[in-house]
Amino acid sequence: MSPGGARAEFADFGPLIFRAYPGWLGVMRCTPFAMLIWAATAVSCGGSNSPSKTADDEEARTDSSKASGESDTADEKEVEAAEEPDDGAPIPTKCAKTEGGCYPSMEFVKRLCDDSYPGVALVMFSGGTPWKRAYVAVREVEPVNAFGGVAGGDKLTLDEEVLVLFEKAGGIGEMTVSGSGSYLVLRWNGTCATLASGELRDQTSGKKKNAKVHWRYIDDATQSALRKDSRIVEAVRARKKECKGATMGTVSAKCEKYDRELTETIVDVVRSGSIELPTPDKVP
Repeated sequence: MSPGGARAEFADFGPLIFRAYPGWLGVMRCTPFAMLIWAATAVSCGGSNSPSKTADDEEARTDSSKASGESDTADEKEVEAAEEPDDGAPIPTKCAKTEGGCYPSMEFVKRLCDDSYPGVALVMFSGGTPWKRAYVAVREVEPVNAFGGVAGGDKLTLDEEVLVLFEKAGGIGEMTVSGSGSYLVLRWNGTCATLASGELRDQTSGKKKNAKVHWRYIDDATQSALRKDSRIVEAVRARKKECKGATMGTVSAKCEKYDRELTETIVDVVRSGSIELPTPDKVP
């Protein structure tokens, strides 16, 4: 089973909301039903009660919804038309869009964010790749995938490193995100998440952090490549000895310690770019 939580209940509406209303994320996090409330009334979680509905109101909302849908489709086509085509590789190696950073094509991003791809994340995070790095700017935030795909179970925390896949309005400044932007990002665990304005910046406030990398979810070819570094061989051996093959349930404090050390070692080796990783078995 891949890491991550269940798909968002509003999966079918995720891409539409993400493009049309960058500030939607704060609303959605207040309550599972807030997205539906927002779509009908355009109020935030802290707002006052909405007025009584009338037939005219319903008709106006319907017409507005249709117009918005047509606009969003046009916007998406415009974004994709402005991009360079993929280079034909299973995992892109060149920018499809370079305004404000280096981003893969939306076609690839949609496939990537529909599932969890741990091996692909390692390849894309490797040192020397051109993708735009950024860091979580808030203490913690729930992982939500606006594209309706798998979302990592662990919360994103302050200074977690991510790759920016797509930006909607606003932009990433030197310290914090400016404007009313929304951002689709890739985490080290191979899942995508959507962040709102103020939740991302391009510098860390301290040490870079990362989502947990699960060794057992990494394909055999990638594991073999990583084992070329003796530090990973030792970290895998230490974790296996202490945890005795345990992958879930209650484990010892030492097992958790060695588990964290294995993740940190994998991340350090991948960041260094010292090992060329193969194309993983599972790709978008």
